[in-house]
This record gives sequence, structure tokens and C-alpha cells, in this order.
Amino acid sequence: MRNMSKQPAHRWGPSLHSSRDETPKTLAGRVAQQLRRDIIRHQLTPGERLQFEKLSKRYEVGTSPLREALFQVAAQGLVIAEDHKGFVVAPIHFDEMLDVSNLRANLEAYAIRGAIRDGHEDWEVDLLSAFHRLKLAGIAVSADQEDEGRRTEWEDRHREFHYALCKGCGSPWLLHFFDELYDHMERYRRYFWKYAERAVAADGEHEAIMKAALDRDEERAVNLLQAHFQKQARLTMNLRKKVERATAAAS
Repeated sequence: MRNMSKQPAHRWGPSLHSSRDETPKTLAGRVAQQLRRDIIRHQLTPGERLQFEKLSKRYEVGTSPLREALFQVAAQGLVIAEDHKGFVVAPIHFDEMLDVSNLRANLEAYAIRGAIRDGHEDWEVDLLSAFHRLKLAGIAVSADQEDEGRRTEWEDRHREFHYALCKGCGSPWLLHFFDELYDHMERYRRYFWKYAERAVAADGEHEAIMKAALDRDEERAVNLLQAHFQKQARLTMNLRKKVERATAAAS
């Protein structure tokens, strides 16, 4: 690993730190954050019609900030605004999942190249730390995948690991879109995954990517990263076939 001075901060665009856990400054922003989390975690289910009266009680907020929050989340694609009909939670579509996964793979491949070239010592330390936390979370979720807290901890640490891989690239806008795409993929994982099987099984892949990045082996890191995304997409596609067979048998 290289011993480098701390990377200078950027003064333009979104922050170099993930904004998902920051407290929004406005009431509408706070409600949008809660909505986003509830949709991603399937506390509001795909295709569910979002009624203002119920949401107002749920989030203890009036109609005006609630409407603004819904439009914020709709801009991200997690909610659909229907003309004269209100809002519904975005449905689940396999093709969309594959599209998002492919975009994430390409975005992160671009980011990791930049991080390997320009990442400093703090990037290396953050990456090592993020992998260690992710591995511990994988062990915990494998022991009890039905525990919502453990699934959420794994997802948070998985996001931190992939973010740590990318953030050395120095592009705030790229990191902004990283968060947007990750939200959608987390929703799909929570819908289809058996965490005890998939989380721990991916540890070796994550470790290999990390080591290649820290060795500054750009091509190997990118190849491992893309193979990681492709493997996870194939495993989820196998679930699609099972779902389709079960649906056909029940009809």
C-alpha cells in the first residue's frame, strides 16, 4: 500500500461523504428520508397506493410537506406520481433490476479506476476498515437472517464498503449517483435475497476486490468487480425462474 498525504477536499458538487444518513434540513426532506427507507425496506410494499391520510399519521406531518416529500422520492424513481390519481410505490421489475445492476457495475468500475490512480492513504485505511465491518456483519446475519436489525446492519456496511471502494476517485457527482443506484439495488436485494446464503458467500469476492485495489492493480480490480456483479445478477435471475414457475403452478 502507498503512504500518501491526505486527499484535498472538493469544493463543488455533492459531498465526498454519503448523504443517506445525514439529517435533512427541511421537514419535507426528513419525511422524504423516512419514505425512502420505508420503501427500500418494504415497510411500504411495491405497488401500494400511498394515501395522504395514512402517511400523515405515520410520519406526523401535514399535507404540504408530505406532498413535497413524495415528489422528492418520485424523482428518484421509488415512487410513481400518477396524473389525477396520486402516488404509488414503484413496482418490482426484473428488467429494471438488471439495468440498475449493470449501471452500478459500470459506474463503480469507472470509480475504482480513479480511486486506484488517485486514492490516498485515508482511502486505503477507510477501505480496510469498511471490509472488516462488512465481514462481521455477514457473520451476524448468517446466524439469524430473519433479524431485521442484522439485515439492515449488513446493508449499511455493504453500502459503506462499496462506497469506500469508489470514494477515492474524487468525483462528488459520481458518488451522488452511487447512492441513487444503491438505494434501488438494496430494495431488490431485500425482496429476493436469502441473506444467510448470499451475504457470507460474497465475502471472498469483496476481499479479492479490496486486495486488488490496495495493490493498485487496476485491471484485476475492475475484472473482479464486474465478475462480482455478474455473479450476483445470475443468482438473482435464478430466483426469477423459481418465482415464475411458482406463479404458473398456482394459476
